[in-house]
Amino acid sequence: MKLKTEKQSISFRVLSQKNLKAMTSFLKKRGNKEKFFSSSDQELTRFGFAKEELRAFKDRYEEEAEKEIKLAKKHEVDIIFFEDCYYPPLLREIFEPPDYIYVKGDKEVLKSRMLAVVGSRKGSEYGRRSLSRILPDISCSGITIVSGMAYGIDSMAHREAIKNNGKTIGVNAGGLLKIYPSGNSSMIEKILANGCVVSEFPLETEPKPHLFPVRNRIIAGMSEAILVAEAEMKSGSLITARLGLEQNRDIFSIPGNINSPLSTGTNYLIQQGAKLITSSKDILLEYGIKPKKKKAIIPGNLSPGELIILDLMSENGVNSINYFVEKTGNSVSQTLSVLMGMVLKSLITEEDGGFKKII
Repeated sequence: MKLKTEKQSISFRVLSQKNLKAMTSFLKKRGNKEKFFSSSDQELTRFGFAKEELRAFKDRYEEEAEKEIKLAKKHEVDIIFFEDCYYPPLLREIFEPPDYIYVKGDKEVLKSRMLAVVGSRKGSEYGRRSLSRILPDISCSGITIVSGMAYGIDSMAHREAIKNNGKTIGVNAGGLLKIYPSGNSSMIEKILANGCVVSEFPLETEPKPHLFPVRNRIIAGMSEAILVAEAEMKSGSLITARLGLEQNRDIFSIPGNINSPLSTGTNYLIQQGAKLITSSKDILLEYGIKPKKKKAIIPGNLSPGELIILDLMSENGVNSINYFVEKTGNSVSQTLSVLMGMVLKSLITEEDGGFKKII
């Protein structure tokens, strides 16, 4: 009986993509797929289904399901049902959770704690620097970064997780045989090596605009909290944040320049009560997690001046050249020479009008 129900679920979703308008109309009036299989053909044609479609749904559902299952096995995709131990626990709690999801990659990460990171496809250098400041400690603390694999902030978030040997999950807006965007294929390969890619859509579903909000509900639903970095007022990121609120998720937002259009959405979220985020601790301490300290490996060939500079730098802060001049008593030119030498040695990085420790 369980196998029959699973096959009905798979065929129902596969076939419904072929007449989404009729299926949406049916679900709105009747509520669930179980009523579909018990409804008469005459009743179902009123919703816009053709008789040939209904035969495929009812008489050939096993054939359609087996075809999808065979295709999944061929491409090493797992079909994870609601009762499965790998089904993301928090996803079970949302309104009308999918009865199954498709997963390619390491399905073990679906059991981990997750943080969704979303933002603009036009993500700027400010967004990149903000994520490189916040996400490394998040990844090192065992939290999986979830995002939508799009250009901009999504890609930056995935890359930060990968760079720090953390886990990451990409949620696709189409089937797993139609990964979007195709131009991000090299990064998506790295996501698969460091986590997995997830979708609720049948394998060969083409990514289309109306599927992105549906995808966003999965990003929010899997995660404990949602971090928004650079978003305009009318954006998918704010849709994800709203879905997160509906699902009782914590909403975090990185503040931005009030003159930038990419900050209108994030600053608005803060006005509405989202937690303002400036460091990883703002997120980790929310859940009682202490950041794992990385052991600094300091080269043995540093000059006394370089050692003094490193000693003066705070763990995550950015210090101006005037700060170092004041503390060391050296001239601006002497201090700048030492600092630039340290940048070349990848000991520190220059950003926000100052310098930040890397090691």
